[in-house]
Amino acid sequence: MDKKAFVSKLGFIPKDNTVGIYEKRYQQHNYSIEVDFSKEQICYGHLIGADCKTTQNFSQSENWVVLECVDRLLEKGYKPQNIILEKTWAAGHGTSGRLDICVTRDDGSEYLLIECKTFGKEFEKAVAKMYKDGGQLFTYFKFSNKADIIMLYTSELQDDIVYKNEIVKIEDDYRTGDVKDFYEKWNKLAKDNGIFEAWVKPYCFESKALTLNDLKPITQEDSSFIFNQFLEILRHNVVSDKGNAFNKIFTLFLCKVYDETSKQEGEELDFQWKEGFDDHVKFQLRLTDLYKNGMLNFLDRKVSDFNNEEFENKYKFLDENTRQELKEQINRLRLEKNNEFAIKEVYDHDSFVENAKIVKEVVELLQGYRIRYNKRQQYLSDFFELLLTTGLKQEAGQFFTPVPIAQFIIKSLPLEKIIDEHLKSKNGELLPYMIDYAAGSGHFITEYMHEVQNIIDQKDANKYILGTKKDLMFWQNANYEWATKYIYGIEKDYRLVKVGKVGCYLHGDGLANVILSDGLGNFANTKDYKGILRKEDDKSKDNQQFDIILSNPPYSVSSFKQTTREFYTEKDFDLYNCLTDNSSEIECLFVERTKQLLKDGGIAGVILPSSILTNTGIYTKTRELLLKYFEIVAITELGSNTFMATGTNTVVLFLRRRNNYDCINLQKSVDKFFTDKTDVTINNIETPVSKYVNYVWEDLTFDDYLTLLNKEPNDKVEKHDIFKEYSQKIKSKSEKEFWNKVLEIEKEKLYYFILAYPQKIVKVKTGEKDAEKQFLGYEFSNRRGSEGIHAIQRGKSIDECTHLFDMNTFDNPQKASTYIYRAFNGDTTSEIDDSLKDNISRVNLLDMMTFDRVDFEKIINVSSKKKVKISSRFKLYKLGEIVEILDHMRVPLSKNERISGNIPYYGATGIIDYVEKHIFDEQLVLIGEDGAKWGANENSAFSIKGKAWVNNHAHVLRPNRNKILDKYLIEILNKYDLSSYITGQNVPKLNQANLNSIQLPLPPLDIQQKIVDEIEDVEKKNNQQLLNITELKEKIKNICIVKSEHKKLEDFAVLLKRGKSPKYSLEQTDIKILKSGQIRGLKYFDLQNKYYASSNMIVDERLLEKDDLLINSTGVGTAGRVNIFNLSGQYFVDSHVTILRLDKSQLLPLFALYQLYYNVGFKNIEKMATGQSGQIELSIKTIANIKIPVPVLSEQQKIVTQIEKLEKQIAEAQAIIDNSKQQKQEILNKYLN
Repeated sequence: MDKKAFVSKLGFIPKDNTVGIYEKRYQQHNYSIEVDFSKEQICYGHLIGADCKTTQNFSQSENWVVLECVDRLLEKGYKPQNIILEKTWAAGHGTSGRLDICVTRDDGSEYLLIECKTFGKEFEKAVAKMYKDGGQLFTYFKFSNKADIIMLYTSELQDDIVYKNEIVKIEDDYRTGDVKDFYEKWNKLAKDNGIFEAWVKPYCFESKALTLNDLKPITQEDSSFIFNQFLEILRHNVVSDKGNAFNKIFTLFLCKVYDETSKQEGEELDFQWKEGFDDHVKFQLRLTDLYKNGMLNFLDRKVSDFNNEEFENKYKFLDENTRQELKEQINRLRLEKNNEFAIKEVYDHDSFVENAKIVKEVVELLQGYRIRYNKRQQYLSDFFELLLTTGLKQEAGQFFTPVPIAQFIIKSLPLEKIIDEHLKSKNGELLPYMIDYAAGSGHFITEYMHEVQNIIDQKDANKYILGTKKDLMFWQNANYEWATKYIYGIEKDYRLVKVGKVGCYLHGDGLANVILSDGLGNFANTKDYKGILRKEDDKSKDNQQFDIILSNPPYSVSSFKQTTREFYTEKDFDLYNCLTDNSSEIECLFVERTKQLLKDGGIAGVILPSSILTNTGIYTKTRELLLKYFEIVAITELGSNTFMATGTNTVVLFLRRRNNYDCINLQKSVDKFFTDKTDVTINNIETPVSKYVNYVWEDLTFDDYLTLLNKEPNDKVEKHDIFKEYSQKIKSKSEKEFWNKVLEIEKEKLYYFILAYPQKIVKVKTGEKDAEKQFLGYEFSNRRGSEGIHAIQRGKSIDECTHLFDMNTFDNPQKASTYIYRAFNGDTTSEIDDSLKDNISRVNLLDMMTFDRVDFEKIINVSSKKKVKISSRFKLYKLGEIVEILDHMRVPLSKNERISGNIPYYGATGIIDYVEKHIFDEQLVLIGEDGAKWGANENSAFSIKGKAWVNNHAHVLRPNRNKILDKYLIEILNKYDLSSYITGQNVPKLNQANLNSIQLPLPPLDIQQKIVDEIEDVEKKNNQQLLNITELKEKIKNICIVKSEHKKLEDFAVLLKRGKSPKYSLEQTDIKILKSGQIRGLKYFDLQNKYYASSNMIVDERLLEKDDLLINSTGVGTAGRVNIFNLSGQYFVDSHVTILRLDKSQLLPLFALYQLYYNVGFKNIEKMATGQSGQIELSIKTIANIKIPVPVLSEQQKIVTQIEKLEKQIAEAQAIIDNSKQQKQEILNKYLN
């Protein structure tokens, strides 16, 4: 640094009659400082004190910072006699370290402590240290505890003198305790102005008031910091009622949102502590005004208050003294009580001051950040989730919907199709109307808005008529402006409406209609309802204005009827009179409200307690309503890990609204059948009554059933189990009354059978315990510093971990939402991905209902299915009639209890260990009790022979060999889908009672032997083909062993690069995306689903070329898979795949593929990955360093040709194996049918 230039910039000039001395005179103090360049000394004069003189020479760069700071203090007006350099304090047997500058008051007590550091790294290091534990500066303060301000300071000469300072304003409670206490109480928010600025006078700290321009966007680090600092504020202020505190922070957020919304750029904000101007009363009165205005503007609620402006207008006739005294008394009444900012209880002046300090700390924590955005701000959304899941109490049947669940439900809906239909219509409704009638924290609203905005952004406005085009273009540039018209939310809890509205703003919108009212209110008379909510059909009580309902309504609210008559009565709901004054089943009314709100064809995703499907009483009536007025598209069972604060089992019902006349006309058709007994087509179902008889009244014909309806049951009817139950359980005083009841029951069953018959339901279950967490992709934590919802894998987002949905597309077969989405679009047959088969199934609604009881409760049992009825020309026998079950002899052994030996130890699927002793010594048949699979062709049954030990996870069967052959029993058990006999929602189980009831065809033993002989012939051929395949693969591996120099892949790479992170398009484009899950290894791609890149995706060198090698590079079980690109069309791969493009003049891609696949091996490549748990990753460097043998090109081609011939033989052998199941089926059909 040019020292003379530096002091000259400060205003120092050469002193007359001296050599090398520069001087500056401070006229207001009649004082001067000299810098002697000859002696390399700084002379601060006789008034500025110093406990030591190490800063008064040229030895350290920091000394020039001290000089410049002293100069700035003097220029500001601080007296030289009040400045002490290198201040020390007595400490133990000696003195403390030396503070660079201490500014005292006139009485000699410390006012301002300044620690100077050189510009750049030293200053930044000191700042970091201060934020870590307080550093030197906090220690110096604690020696006297008298200073009002402490400061880190730096400066340097650039074009001009520039300086930085980090200022901590001392609050009263910082003075108690030691350095650690001080640091913990500090809000970790230093100020950067308030001492040297033009508007500040000496000894009058005044930080500049913030404007919108000064607010900074929130970052991920800020989000975590604010949350944890808020908890620290509560802790060191001993706030015990955390729920109340979190509620109050939402009130403060409401104030801040209103402040940011109502201010112009450059206008001073009200939501801030104005240092040097505010006291606690002024500040809280200003906050109260913000709250009042926010409530009016955002919630349409007028807060009872009497502010200073209103006071002045009303009492201007009073004299000044009286007016001032009265105003102070009114303000005391306004503030010195438990008001909207009472984080701690307030009941008098002292408690007001105690609470006001906390409010000030919280506001100072928030005031510098911008929280109002016109688009999603992810880190602010994350902060909102932290507050919500950690602090806000959930009461009266409420449990907040986690964002991933809201996203899953929304991603399950055919939103693009619905929006397209609206955009093409000419009725003025360009978008679907959506409502959440129990909006709570607002997650459904905010997530739905983001999804719809994404769809809008991808639309080509030029494809639509002029008016639509104009609106689309406007919405694409002004995010969420459409929401005010098309989105409604209702919430009865004022606290949650406030939270929901704040949540909307924190998520980047705030334009939805969130109404403070009862979601069950009468449409016409509920005063807070507005817009299309006020419409009602006088006859049906229906509103039918909404296209989509998304909601998680409250459940089990005790005695709710007693407090709701002002909103709704028995005139508003058919189910109302099924409730008593003490009833709690409010969720049933919300189901009826869903029926009232939806248009014909409208859809819903609603979270409800599982009891809605199985309980009786009003729940039966609710299911009747569901079955009459809705098509049930899907049911998702949510396990205990789904929500943070509920022990209730819940389901998501995905529904599509029927036309009201559908059920009316169906009832007329059923009534007509019971009159004319003609089995005509109803609801597009041919011979529905015959289908009903075949399904419910097994073994009866239609003619048999007519004898029942004619009240003259034939012998077969009278012997039927259902008729026997009718006879035993129907209470009647006469035969006429009995038959009337029978026919009414049958009429009702037929009616609901026809409603349910065509419906195939997608059933999703999240699982249990750790398996459920893995499926959900998230978990909740209460651990301090790590509160809230987190991805199940560290370092990844929930979106990356979850199996529920894909953020980028509606159609990804590896995500559960896809199958519901497809079902809404009419697809209930596409194959379910192997990775989801434990979680997703498709079930006929009929198979979830029970029609064989007198009490027909319309129960929808998610875990029960219709028993498979096997057709055969031979008589069916129950398994219990033809085998002896030896389960009582089983003995489970823990791993520690097993003594190693050579006796096989069997579990549900085969041998799991070998032990010393045996409990069986004969030929037996085992079939899994739990931990097995029981679908068709799953090989759930198998034979054992000789000495064996069996645990309690497999049933042990000894066939009656006079009736059934072991091999025939195994084949027939494995042929059929036995899953209908399985019980247990979370742990599937084939219990002994169901095992005994399995019905099997029993041909004579000679026919059984023929079946067995022919099946064994097929198996012999199979085994031979399996042996062939093993030998052929071994030949390929041997061919791949080449005696050539091993070289790194990077030596031949023209391109070695990860794929792109694409933005997906919902519409078909020219460029497709291959996801890592579609790359299955060698030459196989799973192309069942197609993914398209957005039209504006930049095409670069990563556009795939023929013969590119594609290497999956992330995730356990997938990293290391290698494919060769052989598809036609334009493709990119996603960022989880590495592209290896080879110089074909040196290394043939197919040769490299075979080396990597057969020689190096998928598993060995996977082992090269780094990382933990499921987060492993193959780096570019790792792939580049993989070595393979590289012979000359002609030798490579020879090897490739040989392998391709062998691959062809493998494919032929596999085709024979694949056909064997069909061959077995044909053998069984030939003999049994």
